[in-house]
Amino acid sequence: MKLPFLGPVVPPHVFCVQAEGVTYAQVRLTPPAGIAQSRFFQFPAGTIGPTPAGTPRLTREAVAESVEAARRLAGGRLTRASVVFPDAWARILPIEFDSLPDSADAVSSMASWKLKKLLPGVTVEMAVVHREMPPAGEGRRLLVAAAPAETLRSIETAFEATGVRVGSLVPESLALFEGLGPQLDQRARGDWALVHRSHGAFVFAISSKGRPAFFRQRPASEEAADHDQEIRLSLSYYAEKLKGPGLSAVYVHDSVAGPGLAEASFPVPPVPLSSRLFDADAALDERVAARPELLAGFAAVYGRA
Repeated sequence: MKLPFLGPVVPPHVFCVQAEGVTYAQVRLTPPAGIAQSRFFQFPAGTIGPTPAGTPRLTREAVAESVEAARRLAGGRLTRASVVFPDAWARILPIEFDSLPDSADAVSSMASWKLKKLLPGVTVEMAVVHREMPPAGEGRRLLVAAAPAETLRSIETAFEATGVRVGSLVPESLALFEGLGPQLDQRARGDWALVHRSHGAFVFAISSKGRPAFFRQRPASEEAADHDQEIRLSLSYYAEKLKGPGLSAVYVHDSVAGPGLAEASFPVPPVPLSSRLFDADAALDERVAARPELLAGFAAVYGRA
């Protein structure tokens, strides 16, 4: 069972699983990059169920209509795809260690053990992956992502039952952060931040020299002021504990309707993620405005082109 940050080469097909349904997209990588096709499909009644973790359990019938339509749009050629799911279904956090063993398996065991200590209220089986972060002091840090294994297995099984193998299964913010990161590194020419506000989750992440230097995930609040406070606390930690040199750019993807984030909370004017940052087709922005999850789907494929 894998929850890869970004796996090897994947085809242009991506499914964005949401609480209410599935959005399919066929990503076009030939210039100008963009989304050639996209469709949203609501889950038919009775095709998803709950898990002890509170996240959904999908069945074949939940995704069958979206796969059938996607296969028609793809001319019948659809056997592999990426899947992106909401941040609210995952827990993503940095974990500090005094030291780490050389064995990759031993590091994974340590990460899972420490996660259980930090999240004592989580009693279900979790699929866990990690990536090393730049050090803060003398210790070592890992960015750890975990999601209920039962939900991830149900997603993989549902798609496999329709003849589609899931090659990459990743939360939205990680798809955005890593998939679009190389382009944002070139534009920012220094440390940059990503703010991703979605239904149920708020993420503030900082990239330094192509690596995740800071990552903060919190449950989403209805109050924009709470998010502004999270940003101020994050920037204080970045400056004081991590000795960050300062941000050259801040990029925002806001999927939540309502009051926006206060520009005064940022050290530089925030820039919405848009097609112009990636030399993509301007039509991408129209699709993302209608279905915000499509940007993470685009990033999941675009980042490995």
